Amino acid sequence: MIVKDIPEEFLNDLYLYPTHRWNLLELEDSGRFYYKRYPIINILATPNLKKTILRLLFIIKDKYYLINPKSGWFENLFNYIYQKKKYKKHYRAKKAYFRAIKDFYNDVKNWDFKKVRGKLLSILKSINPILVIDIHDIRKWRHKKGFVRFINELRKNNISVVLRYPIESHSLIKKLFPEGKINSIGAVRYFAKKLGYYISNKVAQHLIKITNGNLEIIEIILRGCNRNIKTLRELKIPWLKILPYIVDSKYRKLVEMAIELRKFHIDDIIYRVNYKLPTIYRYLNDLVDLGILAKYRFGKKVRFKLKYNKSSFLNLLTKFIDNKENYFLIFLLDGFIEFRNFE
Repeated sequence: MIVKDIPEEFLNDLYLYPTHRWNLLELEDSGRFYYKRYPIINILATPNLKKTILRLLFIIKDKYYLINPKSGWFENLFNYIYQKKKYKKHYRAKKAYFRAIKDFYNDVKNWDFKKVRGKLLSILKSINPILVIDIHDIRKWRHKKGFVRFINELRKNNISVVLRYPIESHSLIKKLFPEGKINSIGAVRYFAKKLGYYISNKVAQHLIKITNGNLEIIEIILRGCNRNIKTLRELKIPWLKILPYIVDSKYRKLVEMAIELRKFHIDDIIYRVNYKLPTIYRYLNDLVDLGILAKYRFGKKVRFKLKYNKSSFLNLLTKFIDNKENYFLIFLLDGFIEFRNFE
């Protein structure tokens, strides 16, 4: 799960996490808890808010060691646990915590909403986790308002929330939670990290801007850079490796040969492509118009030369991106990401 690997990118906001159906928790799964730099709680939500809170309570029932003194329903308990932990009386701290959790369970089962709301928010603010909430197809839910209010209440109290859901539900989720964000920057940073590169948010944002999230091009760019890229100056774009991918496919073979030869006559390439002579001339003239090649006479022959012009290459990349449809992220189970067509 990407949140587990780069939790700092999912703090203090509501993030949307479209994925495949098989990537989500099942009804029989109680949930998961991860803790490295930040506590991460992963549960499955259902239209039944009571069951959702019980799942959450099941995950945090033994996390007394993360409790810190906070105001609210558990202020006295938090202070008591803090003091006992301070003097290494962990048994008493644990016993007091479990007693409070038992009362909390009873409040949920009896659905004393005021107490449930106060205690839940108090304990979550104390632990301060990233709450990853899996949702099955929310389009089939009859009642959604309670869940929406629940998420909004968490956000009002500065609880970090990540909603994971099947790709098919994206339009409805976006309608229910218009403030939710798809964390493209975090995903590209994660993608780079998996390739062995550590990039800053600014670099990730720039890569998304110039590639529209094309992971193949992002990978080609990173292969020509140092392992740590903190500033845009350190981002060295290997234009000659990218160039064949950002021109029309019919020109690709000619561009690859131009990069290989740098300077050439028609005779140098005529036997290396399966085009007729008029087609070769037409394509080469097109590449001259695109600013990739320069054309000049060398004696009685016409000679072509590769033009290494970063400005022209960037314009080509921009046109290539503009001609593509909008993409957005899908986060996959095994840690990989892909950009898929929105429609």
